[in-house]
Amino acid sequence: MQSVAVIHTASEIRRDVAVSHLWLEEYLSGDSVDFRDVLSSLDHAGSLADALLSGGLAGRPRIHVAPIEDAELRRRAEEVRTRIAALRQAAQSRQAGWRRGEDMGIGSPVDELYDQMFRELESGAEELERVAEVRLALDESRARLAFGILLLGWGAVVVVAARGLRSRELRQRQAEEALRHSEAQLLQAQKLEAVGRLAGGLAHDINNYITAMTSQCELVQMKAPPGEAGARIVEKMDMVIAAGGKVTALIRRLLTFSRQQPVLPEVVDLNAIIEGMRAMLAGLAGGLVDLEILPGAELWPVEIDPSQVEQVLVNLLVNAREASPDGGLVMLETANCRLDAAALAGNPTVRPGDYVMTALSDRGVGIPPEIQDKLFEPFFTTKEGGARGLGLASVYGIARQNGGHVTVYSETGQGTTFKVYLPRSAAPAGSVGLPVPEDARRPAAQGGGEMILLVDDNEELRLSARAVLEAIGYRVLPAASGEEALAILERVEETVDLAICDVVMPGLSGSDLVERLRERSSGLRVLFISGYTDNVVLRHRLVAGDFELLEKPFSVNRLAARVRALLDRPAA
Repeated sequence: MQSVAVIHTASEIRRDVAVSHLWLEEYLSGDSVDFRDVLSSLDHAGSLADALLSGGLAGRPRIHVAPIEDAELRRRAEEVRTRIAALRQAAQSRQAGWRRGEDMGIGSPVDELYDQMFRELESGAEELERVAEVRLALDESRARLAFGILLLGWGAVVVVAARGLRSRELRQRQAEEALRHSEAQLLQAQKLEAVGRLAGGLAHDINNYITAMTSQCELVQMKAPPGEAGARIVEKMDMVIAAGGKVTALIRRLLTFSRQQPVLPEVVDLNAIIEGMRAMLAGLAGGLVDLEILPGAELWPVEIDPSQVEQVLVNLLVNAREASPDGGLVMLETANCRLDAAALAGNPTVRPGDYVMTALSDRGVGIPPEIQDKLFEPFFTTKEGGARGLGLASVYGIARQNGGHVTVYSETGQGTTFKVYLPRSAAPAGSVGLPVPEDARRPAAQGGGEMILLVDDNEELRLSARAVLEAIGYRVLPAASGEEALAILERVEETVDLAICDVVMPGLSGSDLVERLRERSSGLRVLFISGYTDNVVLRHRLVAGDFELLEKPFSVNRLAARVRALLDRPAA
């Protein structure tokens, strides 16, 4: 019976140590394991080792263990007790390190050392069992009893370990599924970011060429001869300048859609915007879908960035077209409406008042009721393939950003209607954010022979701007890069009154060049020109208020006015 007790106690020690080892790994993996259970298992294993050396009750159920008298068994029991204490101290150190944010998880050097201590302890307890079994083998009946107890002990270890492994495997599968979902969302976000960067780069180059083109046209207008021939020249140049303005507007739409352009709200007439988009919307609807536009009478003005209106209409129309694979009628209509508290009972975040409604209805497949609550969630989509699931989320975000809201009504097999409500503006349409047209034939602000350093890597824009500045009375030192500008200033003895620099250039950027120039002349006046959007400009260390910034494309009069204002300003 004494040998049976020793074997059973050693088995329980191994089980407690195995359980504590497993629970510690689960605890450091973020599972909801109470660390006191880890220490409790080790404390129980330590009490079992003490019972082997000092005698007493041990095990579950309680077995009376007499003190071990065999020298080899006693030595091995003392080793087991010592290693249990060391493992308990190591477990506490890992828990303390984990709470401090140190790397204590699976695969860390500390984990490998802990696993080695666990294996040595398990080996020592196993050896203690083996020696006891040799003694037990002297008596056949005691051996049979010991074998049954060992099976029972190992069975408990296997059950505990199997349950733990199964639970861990389930959690791992769930974590992997969540990770795959997050990776898919990240991929879509990276695609949008790549499109935005491409749009920003294209805008920079196109704005350079548009500026060069329109500046030359304005120079031609300024020098046009009087009479009928001059009038025809001016008229032709006006057509070119107007075409350039349309290209600039298209670039701004692209930048806004890709979130690279700041939002600039204007008081607008939605009917006018829709009418201007009629051809584009008809082409977007495709050949199978018939688009019918029903503008509301005497529509109230709303304050919103026109590009956001275009984004809302395009997203809704694309959604309606895809919901109508067999074609059919799609209706786009606007109307004034007044929403009271009763109409907004289900939407407490929207205030009652006057709204302008834009509704788009299709007669397509409809939307099942069980997914209608998820329509405006980012990345939610029912389409297969490369669908991003961001169209309706963008519509919802734009409406909420401008103080409005979106509703949807749909019946399966009957069609869907989306209604976008935007609050009525008190100001008349066209009173906010609309640029004042400039007359290129109006005399530009004249120069007084001042020296201007012009630095831009685009040759067409550089030549055009130089011609403009010299035509209105300035002297110009042109340079294609920051390095060339510094080299020119080393050869020229005259003082530069103003530096006009592009922000983003290969090699030395505009801001770096200005720092070098201001080391030579601390009061140098600076005018930055850029075709990039504000966030890109800020990344090149331009802080609002520190420098003057002229956005490309610019007209002759705008350039002349800004240059004259800077030169007339007292030097810092």
